[in-house]
Amino acid sequence: MRAALLLFAATVLSAQTFEVASVKVDTSGTGMSSMGGLRNGHFKSTNTTLRQILQVGWNLSSVQISGPTWIDSDRYDIDAKSPEGVPDSALAPMLQALLKERFRLEAHLEQKEQSVYNLVVLKGGPKIKPFEVGHTMTMPPRMTGGSSMMTSLRNTMDQLAMSLAGPTDRPVINKTGLEGPYTYILQFGQTDHSAEANGAPDIFGALQQQLGLKLESTKAAVETLVVDRAERVPTGN
Repeated sequence: MRAALLLFAATVLSAQTFEVASVKVDTSGTGMSSMGGLRNGHFKSTNTTLRQILQVGWNLSSVQISGPTWIDSDRYDIDAKSPEGVPDSALAPMLQALLKERFRLEAHLEQKEQSVYNLVVLKGGPKIKPFEVGHTMTMPPRMTGGSSMMTSLRNTMDQLAMSLAGPTDRPVINKTGLEGPYTYILQFGQTDHSAEANGAPDIFGALQQQLGLKLESTKAAVETLVVDRAERVPTGN
């Protein structure tokens, strides 16, 4: 009887949909975009690509998604709210269902053998600090030469690995063995192992110098979301 009730509850939860959802093409033409996470019954993105939205819905890095070229060019605004009491863990399936409904999205997951990086700890140990309640971050001066900055007050190493997939253009797998959230600031310039540009190390050097971590090249089977079909203009709200 208890098993039947749990199955019924899981079925109801999986069938849950957003209570209110607005999905529109963004025609602002601005370079500014923003996207929140799936939390507190809410998901909002402004001027974001479909690839970026798919990343949130399936919890994948950008390089783990393949599809038509327009998923990186067309921009969308989404504002969706769930009914009260829906846990954060149920929001990803709800976003997936919303995309399937409004974009007529058809996609499948498959394992693909490809080049990846393993994120590991250097022999000298990590230089990152565990998250402390009440701790605030002090931003350092930006390095010259158009450097990028990756900051986190409270991220896990899995989240860091996912963030590194974009700059390295490969999936990154967390092999650090480090548990819990960490606070870190990472500044980097070039990403191709070339000489440092105006004092800003590339992503590989920055990880070693600033965080005590390293990227090791290897091959592995990686889960990939393949977009089989999607419409560029979502259906009405």
